[in-house]
Amino acid sequence: MWGVADRDFIAEFLMWASLCSVHLSKLAEDLIIYSTSEFGFVTLSDAYSTGSSVMPQKKNPDSLELLRGKCGRIFGDVGPTSHTKNLVVFLPRTPVT
Repeated sequence: MWGVADRDFIAEFLMWASLCSVHLSKLAEDLIIYSTSEFGFVTLSDAYSTGSSVMPQKKNPDSLELLRGKCGRIFGDVGPTSHTKNLVVFLPRTPVT
């Protein structure tokens, strides 16, 4: 019975991943804001940013924006408001006794 009925470790891992994604998203947002010309605290390397086609002097932090998007997707899939519905999506074939 323990082999098929205990799913707590999966739920705890998904909630941990959701919490980590919130922190990563906040860190990425802070780096994006601090790298703007208004703040200027952080300078992003050209390897992690791209130039804008309209304004060539502007550097877009694409890697940080992609990180924020992926974190939002994780939080949306496992978030506290809809975790029961999405846990069923993550665990569709786990038998329950």
